[in-house]
Amino acid sequence: MAKGLKIAGCGVLVLAIFIAAIALSLFSRDPVASLPVPEHGLTAQVQAAVSEGRTIQHVTLPGKRLGDINFLVSLPDPLPSRKLPLVIVLGGIKNGEDNLRHVTAIGDHAVIGYDWPVSVHFYGRPNFWGQIPSLYLQIMTIPAQVTTAINWLADQPWPDPQRMSLLGFSLGAVAAPAIQDIATRDGTNIRWAILAYGGTPFGALVTNNPHVYPPWMRSVLAPVIDCLLSPLEPTQHLSHLSGHFLILQGQDDTLMPEAARRCLREATPEPKTIVTFGGNHMGVGKEKMVLLQKIIATSRVWLIENGAINA
Repeated sequence: MAKGLKIAGCGVLVLAIFIAAIALSLFSRDPVASLPVPEHGLTAQVQAAVSEGRTIQHVTLPGKRLGDINFLVSLPDPLPSRKLPLVIVLGGIKNGEDNLRHVTAIGDHAVIGYDWPVSVHFYGRPNFWGQIPSLYLQIMTIPAQVTTAINWLADQPWPDPQRMSLLGFSLGAVAAPAIQDIATRDGTNIRWAILAYGGTPFGALVTNNPHVYPPWMRSVLAPVIDCLLSPLEPTQHLSHLSGHFLILQGQDDTLMPEAARRCLREATPEPKTIVTFGGNHMGVGKEKMVLLQKIIATSRVWLIENGAINA
């Protein structure tokens, strides 16, 4: 046990030194300007199959600076003659197929599930501390990666560029504002955004995350994470955004504490709709299915009522 704590303590020291170097550069310029920029004109590698009335495309965009950008595209089969509303789904840190698995009755819409560039199980792996610099670089590419994917999608013959929505669930809700901001700066108009079960700042989420162990490390990591991920912080981006926003939250969410939820609510511009569900944080376990279906149904109704998707 003592040996494990010593190793963890050394890891924190290594991390702190790395963060200090990053922080010095961030404080010397606009944090948002430190994020990577999207790429244009990439040639996609596409594998397609038809399943249950949908064409499923697994797309890889080999980025020159951003690394491989992977996402799944679900299209109605056959394609209708009219242009399709584009729905981009950002779930927890899983791949696009997992993120779309529970989204049923899609209808005549193009639905995209993004593959995060980092694994959901990255914490606690062998040599975790040594991987921190590369993990950091991967995380920082996320807004530019998603925007690059949107650029490719917009060049396809089937999407309606005036009906594009961004759906962020859990960690996806935390990343969504930076993605929407970078996409807007790149010339893409995202008119509807759902922020479900998110919060800010990042440090508050680390403090309440049971998956970060040992528990004492949470309070040590929280300010470090806030510093490291400052350019991705939702409050850095929300004030620059326009459009329609739906905020979904859990009344007893222990992962996203009330202070973090309130900060996200207050920073989100109008017009916004806020819906609070009973219970804890959302998820995809059997015990979470009823809540998940309520969240999906509420999201669909809001998107229809606001003109983002077809009834």
